[in-house]
Amino acid sequence: GIVDLDDHAHWVHELKHTWLGDANLDGEFNTADFVSAFSLGGYEQDTYAGWADGDWNGDERFGTSDLIAAFQDGGYENGPRAAVVAVPEPSTICLLSMAAFTAILQWRRRS
Repeated sequence: GIVDLDDHAHWVHELKHTWLGDANLDGEFNTADFVSAFSLGGYEQDTYAGWADGDWNGDERFGTSDLIAAFQDGGYENGPRAAVVAVPEPSTICLLSMAAFTAILQWRRRS
């Protein structure tokens, strides 16, 4: 298949647990990321750019569209992205409760 913006967002948010704009991949999008990206001198140049160079929308260039994408992502100066916590499904809790109840009944019958 073709890698699209949804794949890009999945990599950033789910696999790296960070924000668009986090050039140095320290888990936060802040001024240090702008200093890092702009110091390389590739802004609005028609040259290849990677993530650390400021290409945060995946078009291999560092430009205004990257800044817009990064700010729209909502992470600027918000600290580390919250990790996703797995919550058991209600049906799992119900099944575990029934299994425990059955085990208790079996234990009481044997006692």
